[in-house]
Amino acid sequence: MPPPKDMDVLLKVEHVDAMISPQQPNIPVIVLTLEDGRNFTLYYVPYEIVLAINKINSAEEGQPIISPNQRESIFEVFLDFRDVLEPLSKQLLRVVINEIDYNTMLYTATVEFDLGGIIMRRKMIPSHAIYLALLLRKPIYVSKRLVDEQERFQRSEEDEEEEEDIKP
Repeated sequence: MPPPKDMDVLLKVEHVDAMISPQQPNIPVIVLTLEDGRNFTLYYVPYEIVLAINKINSAEEGQPIISPNQRESIFEVFLDFRDVLEPLSKQLLRVVINEIDYNTMLYTATVEFDLGGIIMRRKMIPSHAIYLALLLRKPIYVSKRLVDEQERFQRSEEDEEEEEDIKP
């Protein structure tokens, strides 16, 4: 039985990769590398978020920022205006991916803001919340419970595939 939500163990995200998966069908994904060495993957994220996160990662690594086309999304434009977002950066505390809706199989992130001693929590689309945290250089966490569940699900899928391969 998982711990209650308010007792949930949080794993810190050490690195974020955004890519189009090489497996067919090619889908946009975000892979979060966690402090315990495991990965947590978000599937079917908006393509413009993948581009924007890659642009942030390139900027952080001192690499030239190259847009694949001449049009940029609002997410890419925000990168050029980080200084203007400084007041928001002072209020944003962290992002926590901490919920899943089992009916839709969609994750939810909680974004925490400090409004002068009052903590405001907003529910967000995880990919957007991750982008915001990366843009403002704030920590990202994932519920250990969700990571464990994702691993169990992936193992059960692999077991099913192995059984299919064995059948004559």
